[in-house]
Amino acid sequence: MNRTMHWLRPATSLKKHWRLIASGIVLFCSLTAGVACVSGTHAAQTPAAPYPHTLAQVTFAVAGDVIPHEAVKDAAKAAGPGADGWAALFSQVSDVFERADFGFVNMETPVAPEHTHGTKPFMFDALPELITGLKQSGVKIVSFANNHVFDQGQPGFAETREHLREQGMLFAGSGDTAALAWQPVIVEKNGIKVGFLGMTRWLNGNRNPEKDDEPHVNFFPYPDDNASGAPGMDAAGVLEAVKQARAKCDFLVVSIHWGVEYATAPKPVDVDMAHKMLDAGATVIVGHHPHVLQPVESYKTQDGRDALIFFSLGNFLSNQAREYRLGQADKEGDPRDELMGEFSAVRKDYGPGGVKVELANVGILPVWGENNRNELGSTTKIPVIRPVLMDREIPRLQAQIDELNKAENPTGAQKQELSAATTELKVLGYRRRLLLERTGSTFLVPPPAIAAKP
Repeated sequence: MNRTMHWLRPATSLKKHWRLIASGIVLFCSLTAGVACVSGTHAAQTPAAPYPHTLAQVTFAVAGDVIPHEAVKDAAKAAGPGADGWAALFSQVSDVFERADFGFVNMETPVAPEHTHGTKPFMFDALPELITGLKQSGVKIVSFANNHVFDQGQPGFAETREHLREQGMLFAGSGDTAALAWQPVIVEKNGIKVGFLGMTRWLNGNRNPEKDDEPHVNFFPYPDDNASGAPGMDAAGVLEAVKQARAKCDFLVVSIHWGVEYATAPKPVDVDMAHKMLDAGATVIVGHHPHVLQPVESYKTQDGRDALIFFSLGNFLSNQAREYRLGQADKEGDPRDELMGEFSAVRKDYGPGGVKVELANVGILPVWGENNRNELGSTTKIPVIRPVLMDREIPRLQAQIDELNKAENPTGAQKQELSAATTELKVLGYRRRLLLERTGSTFLVPPPAIAAKP
């Protein structure tokens, strides 16, 4: 009896006992991450995302100089009517722009049919169809700050900017007044404010108007190379403009027309200035003008940010080095070695460390400026000038060669096709190796997969 009474507790005592047990269970649950106690059962909860984690991103694709040489215009006409012809010239690379939120090129020409003085070597002009073709190809912003912006005079400069506005194309590096020109283009995407600031260090001897309240291009001259004495911004003023631009956005891209034509390395003063602009608040610098590729540099800013410099992306669409053949001096092909760059602005949550917008997803894609000038009049009469992705063309050519080699009794046409494909494959393989020796392969990425046909 005594033993039984020792096992059976009075009702009030039992209630107190179970309250203590329940309290212990609650305490255990509160200390156990990811486990919920409901009616005496354990149910898994979604664990909190580890820090840092990405909240949003904006993507970019950038390329170099678009120059409407007369042969390029002929190729556009042969490819299709009006803007469709220009878009056809970019058709092999347009998906790189299209998968990005912002595609960018340097538009190295006025678009001024109403004020044209004509074209000749080193003096360019184009029709508005060029802008439309760029838009159709995924380009959303261009630089209109380079040494050719005044090729059609001040009226042509103003007209070009009107055509850009009419077609909804963003443009950096020029404005309705001197002060407005140095204001960044600010766009917001996915909650991230992106700024674009453009400038040129060359003006082909031309200059901005005397009155500051008239349209201006952002001119940042080299002190020792400004033979015309044209007024412009000095280094201190540029760095202040970068600081002011960065204060208005989360992520600043600087486009700059600089360097020495056909030089494969940047000027030391430009390397120094690039670092200073990044320390002043820029995150990416996109360079153009040399018409050949220069190195790509990653840079850690004084405040600890990761930053990037494309010193020169080379040409993107031009008629330069039109007669290059395999076996010529390497430098003869340099103007046809090109690069497309990719990067992202990523907003990350660092928890107690706060939220930051950072550079991420840097990539480079080797490009070759295809030009059939050597075949015109012999095997074809249709001019073809266009940028192509090397890492897409090389596998295609290899597959074509493999298929042609299967023929037991090849026809004359098949032999000719095999010879042409073999030569083209050798050219691309050789130029790709030279290109990556110049730029480095650290950021090399594959081209977009070609969408399957329905």
